[in-house]
Amino acid sequence: MPKLSLKIGLVRCGRCGRRYSNPATHVCAGRRKGRTRVKPAVSVSAECPRCGRRYSNPLGHTCASKPGDFKRRRAAAEKRRRAEESARRKAAAAERRRNRPQHRYETCRDDGCERVGCVAYRTGYHEGFADGMEAADRASR
Repeated sequence: MPKLSLKIGLVRCGRCGRRYSNPATHVCAGRRKGRTRVKPAVSVSAECPRCGRRYSNPLGHTCASKPGDFKRRRAAAEKRRRAEESARRKAAAAERRRNRPQHRYETCRDDGCERVGCVAYRTGYHEGFADGMEAADRASR
């Protein structure tokens, strides 16, 4: 149901052309000369429930366009695109990890290998081997 409003103006100012009902509250903004007339006028206007604009003739009213949701849809599409890109990159990284040849520190025989696990295993292996040899020498004496 449209919200109706009623405006009544009894007097029309000869200088500015505005309608008013109380001459004590009228502030004239015109500079032209003219005759003030007593001529009652009534205007009825309603507010459109869909777009919120005021109109006096419902047959001549065209609803104003609402702001679209392009910005929201564009942001959602960008978020979806970033999520797909991230998922694709994660899948590619997992595939590279699966296809990469294994470098196991227990079987690494490269003395120049600088990987942390290989260096620690090699050092421990050599120290343990040396300790075992000393223990074997002591036991054989």
